[in-house]
Amino acid sequence: MQQYVVKPNDTLYLIAKEFDVPLAQLIKANPQIENPNMIYIGQTINIPSLLPVPEQVGLIESDAVSIINDIFMGDWQSANSRVNEIRTAMNQVTPALQDALVPNSVIVGLNTAIRNLEQSIAQQRGFQAISWANRITQLIADVLDYFAAIIPPDVIRLAYFARQIIVNVEQNDWAEAYQNYRRAFTVWQELQTDLEARYSQDVTAVNQVLDDLRNAIDRRDYQGAINNASKLLSLIDTLARDFQQQNA
Repeated sequence: MQQYVVKPNDTLYLIAKEFDVPLAQLIKANPQIENPNMIYIGQTINIPSLLPVPEQVGLIESDAVSIINDIFMGDWQSANSRVNEIRTAMNQVTPALQDALVPNSVIVGLNTAIRNLEQSIAQQRGFQAISWANRITQLIADVLDYFAAIIPPDVIRLAYFARQIIVNVEQNDWAEAYQNYRRAFTVWQELQTDLEARYSQDVTAVNQVLDDLRNAIDRRDYQGAINNASKLLSLIDTLARDFQQQNA
């Protein structure tokens, strides 16, 4: 556990952001602070170390992505098997999420998404099931903010938006496709600054695909939007490997 000496204009919120730790965990690590809104210059603050990611979290995320692929392939039996694995993993990991102070709203949201995914798969409702499986990946990114993830959670968020764009385009919802593009672009603007210069080629490739995706959405070009969102997903796999290599 690191220690930090409070400087002028510091707040616990700003210190948490500086050290990239959840504010709730920072407060818990400093029980000597009676009022989290009142710290003083020269005070010593304990900076907690984030816990390793529970294996069940990775299983839930990978199974959710696999379910999306299963449904596109029409393999409902496999999708049903995977959602059962997700439910089991969620039951197992919930105490660890609570210990890490993951917000209850995120835990409840995950349970709700899993339950709705189970129902959608049972009823073989394709786009509905895909949307709920993708929602699970978004919530897993929120969970990972509370653990020592090697791959930044924003990589998962970027993939979530790319998949949502595919769903939006398939449903002819171009307005929402554009909004999800804007959200993806915002995530990417921050994420790319975390990559070292040696990965500049991959950064350039993502920027190009995002430009092409925006143009396809602007033109309401179905095939162009689907192709570029799919290319973005492939590049996100490359980014995940880059971060894994960089942060190993």
